[in-house]
Amino acid sequence: MADDDSGHGGKRAGAGRPKGSRMRRSDELADKLIADGHCPAEALTRLAVQAEAEGDIREAISAWKSLLPYVYPKPKPIEIAPELAIELARELAEARRNRQDSELTGTFAEMVERMVREREG
Repeated sequence: MADDDSGHGGKRAGAGRPKGSRMRRSDELADKLIADGHCPAEALTRLAVQAEAEGDIREAISAWKSLLPYVYPKPKPIEIAPELAIELARELAEARRNRQDSELTGTFAEMVERMVREREG
């Protein structure tokens, strides 16, 4: 049975490979390919252009899609606290009420004239 105080087992802070780090073998392979004059991105680009020229749309799409992460990184999700969203909704509702209250000031004739101007303008 794993003991919490022993440091064995379970998830530990700082354990494992750092997020975003590359593996040494991947770096070595990339260096070897480039040193030999081979670039996978350039090869995929050539294949995509060739597939388009030949009318093979599926193959072209597949090649272009493989290249997308190198040109356009995936957007990170936007995180918002629910409390902030609720507060924003309350502020918007209050602003709408205040606007409506200010539009209701004045005589009936002034309010009608204001509405007519808004519709025409």
